Amino acid sequence: MSWTREGAYWRRPLDCHDKLFQSIAAAGVPLGREHWLMAGWLQLGFPSTMDPVMREQGLRAAWSSLRLRHPDVALTLHGNEKRYEPLTDEQALQRWTDATFRVETGVRSVDELCSRHLKVAPSAHATCHWVCASSEVAIVSPHWRWDGRGLIMMLHSFMEMLARSSTPSPVQAVVGSEATNLVPTMDALLGVPDIHKDEWLRKADNLLAPFLDESPAIGLPITPALPRDTVRVETVFPKVVTTALREACRARGLRLTAALHASVVLETARYYNQGGVGEAEPAAKYKSWAAFDLRKYCPPPSDGTAHAPSIRMVAFPLIADPTASWDTLASTFQASYAQPLAPPGSDAIFIRVPYVEKATAMLAKAPPSTEPNLSNLGVMEDYLQGRYGDIEVRNVALSVQMLSPQLYVHVWSWGGEMRVSICYNEAFYQEQFVRGWLKGLQTNLLKNLEIEIPS
Repeated sequence: MSWTREGAYWRRPLDCHDKLFQSIAAAGVPLGREHWLMAGWLQLGFPSTMDPVMREQGLRAAWSSLRLRHPDVALTLHGNEKRYEPLTDEQALQRWTDATFRVETGVRSVDELCSRHLKVAPSAHATCHWVCASSEVAIVSPHWRWDGRGLIMMLHSFMEMLARSSTPSPVQAVVGSEATNLVPTMDALLGVPDIHKDEWLRKADNLLAPFLDESPAIGLPITPALPRDTVRVETVFPKVVTTALREACRARGLRLTAALHASVVLETARYYNQGGVGEAEPAAKYKSWAAFDLRKYCPPPSDGTAHAPSIRMVAFPLIADPTASWDTLASTFQASYAQPLAPPGSDAIFIRVPYVEKATAMLAKAPPSTEPNLSNLGVMEDYLQGRYGDIEVRNVALSVQMLSPQLYVHVWSWGGEMRVSICYNEAFYQEQFVRGWLKGLQTNLLKNLEIEIPS
């Protein structure tokens, strides 16, 4: 699935990940919305010598330069393939920048922009949004263009371009030849065979079996309704608490993600039982997904920023007994998150392809679930710098538009503080409920890791 030239454009077939996220996005079309529309943003601090006009010029120039470095920002979908039309000249780049760079003067923050104004992707291409009121710059795109870490890496590339933008015009020499930077599929990088082994197909079926056996699953109580706007709430763990969490997990041989997921299950089970929805289903399981970053299995430099605009992740089923103890759950999840996915320890990297294809077909027909979905993006400083030249990065955040009745829980750390961010649809939950669940998650995690918050 490599890129090939076809007259005036480049093309490549969609891979299994492209098709999955395209299918997920399409679920919102009847509602005039886009499921899992992604936004990643940074709050910036500029030197006092840069007035508002200079700031906007620099941001526009950085966005133009990003098109040349990462032309995947301008990919479009056509049936079962992605296409890219190279720029013809500097004027074409200017027109593209004018169409995809937006100065948002009518909102106070990117959170408000995403929650109240962006129902679908603003363009067939990725877009850049500058919110002057909060000094935030955001990149917005459907999820089929990249995953969460990829989007954060794109913000890093953007900031590198911004730090180099001494004039409003980007380097002209590469205009028209930028297609050489198009990112190949992971299957092409790893040489995954087009023909799946029977053993891979069987293992893929086994992975999905718990979702197809019609056994009950726990979830949060919701108010049935048509989806409305997405809202994001966040809590911040202070540095001293974040450090204590990491040390406590290290002492227990746990990843912080495994500990968090154990608390997610128990807090969800508590609401499930209190809400009465589980009284007749004592054997209900927690059925969700464990997200894995696959970049470490790619050869350099494709494991880093060069291939930022790509989907290099997979979510495998995570099934658990919600009546188990926190220690048992955390230990079970630790084994899951620590498992190898590539030879010689595993062939999961190959099973991944038929598995994702089968999961796409399954999810297209599955009724909506209400279990919280956890994704840990890790330490943001692994992908971003705190300063680019004279420009400071004060904060970072990511959100997805939610049309399903789930809480999408993103976790990351920035500046030594752990952030737990939840995106949810306000048709299904009130903010007080979500904040209460989030507070319970925090309390459960700290209690089971025996950490006390200093007063």
